[in-house]
Amino acid sequence: MLFQSYIFILLFFPLCLLGFWGLKRQKLLQLWLIAFSLWFYGAASPYYLLLLLGSIAWNYAFFRAIERGIGRVTERVSGSAMERAEYGMECDSSRKRLLLGIGIAGNLALLCFFKYFNAISAGWSQMKGLEDPILQLALPLGISFFTFQQIGFLADAYKGEVGACSLREYVLFVSFFPYVSSGPIVNAQEMLPQYRQIGRQRLDWAKFAGGLYLFALGLSKKVLLADTFGKAVDAGYGNVAGLSGTDAWLVMLFYTLQLYFDFSGYCDMGRGIAHMLGMELPVNFDSPYKASNLIEFWKRWHITLNRFLRKYVYIPLGGNRKGTARMYLNLFIVFLVSGIWHGAGWNFVLWGALHGALYLITRSWQLKQSRQQCAADVHVQSGTKKSGVFSAVQHVLCVALTFLFLNFTWMLFRSANLSQAGEFVGRLIGGGFAAPAVQITEAFNLEEFWYVIKILHLDRLPGSELYLCFGFLAVALWIVFFARNAGEREKSFEPNGKNMFVTAFLMIWCVVSLSGVSSFLYYRF
Repeated sequence: MLFQSYIFILLFFPLCLLGFWGLKRQKLLQLWLIAFSLWFYGAASPYYLLLLLGSIAWNYAFFRAIERGIGRVTERVSGSAMERAEYGMECDSSRKRLLLGIGIAGNLALLCFFKYFNAISAGWSQMKGLEDPILQLALPLGISFFTFQQIGFLADAYKGEVGACSLREYVLFVSFFPYVSSGPIVNAQEMLPQYRQIGRQRLDWAKFAGGLYLFALGLSKKVLLADTFGKAVDAGYGNVAGLSGTDAWLVMLFYTLQLYFDFSGYCDMGRGIAHMLGMELPVNFDSPYKASNLIEFWKRWHITLNRFLRKYVYIPLGGNRKGTARMYLNLFIVFLVSGIWHGAGWNFVLWGALHGALYLITRSWQLKQSRQQCAADVHVQSGTKKSGVFSAVQHVLCVALTFLFLNFTWMLFRSANLSQAGEFVGRLIGGGFAAPAVQITEAFNLEEFWYVIKILHLDRLPGSELYLCFGFLAVALWIVFFARNAGEREKSFEPNGKNMFVTAFLMIWCVVSLSGVSSFLYYRF
């Protein structure tokens, strides 16, 4: 089941809301949300629901074992009471580390099996001279998200940061439908207290209206923008060899926009749903394409994933505690892990390596600039209007270059393999310039626009599809670079007539457009 579907909007979520705000007892409300969360996830495939439940059982068993602290002091240990206690604590700690290691290994084994089995199977079949892979597995919805989430939970439990957690609370923590398939990657400290407040809060109509508004914004990002750009991208990648240079550059840009509107729109919808249920989810995007360098970009893009990698990969590797050279190595490893997490293929490894290399270059440059800051203070104090203009121009150029780099590296995401990526680069460089192909621009000729065009007789104008294409592109770029993002709009939201009209208009438009092909793009990463 997807947020942008008739069954979710017209049946699933209204029923969920009625029961949630109609029931009063906390345990019953938690069970109600669990039932709907399992329905949401199991709608994709009952087999994947069993997989999710098995993963939950595995991790909760290890959590309880870690919590109990196996390996208490035995009377067989000789020595004083203090010596026996110290020995017992050491044994207890070592057993906890072993339990943590086995628990995490089980999660990683499950994730690696489903994410990389197809790549291994394809490679094996190629070695044997077979035309088709022996077996291909579909990637379970959201497996990367709920696996990382449970790894973080076990690690936090080991460090004593979780406390008591019932099975009911844990199942809800892992399976809660606003984030189980799309993120954000949440932690126990920010969600368990909210689950324990269920049934104690009253319906806040202002917050509910804000949640509906946020859901409408996310739905419009996904259905009206991401899915429309996606049709053009699919048409382009369906015939890479036939692309002109103009087509290739447009398709690359369209995919950059599709990826952002798809993922950020889905996260906005999830946060809006949580608001309507009286809860809060962490912000996952903060206008990432406005970043002037890659370090700033990674503070704005998929914020919860970066939080996870920093806490559970970068810091355990040593962080910046073991010198500059080791810090750079740890950062590069983090980006390689991020690339491998996103997909099985050398294109994802290359993506991680390119981002890691530029991140390190930027970090080194920033450290050098900070050392020269004292010498620059005099110039700052005597700065002129010209220097201000120069700084503004410099900022714009940095944003443009960062955005260009992101476009190029996202292309690696969309490419099936390095071979196709290389072919696409060839079209970018040597494809020549020509009018955009009709099979790409016709994706923007939406039915609702077609009626307006016919009424106004604009269909008689040559190149009407081109106008729609570049009109869509202009709107998308304005939203990305100049408009307030969903988080900023949420902070200033007021349930007035204007905002309610915008919400209703977007909801109706999106629901009418749901008849088109729509899916969640980012789940496969």
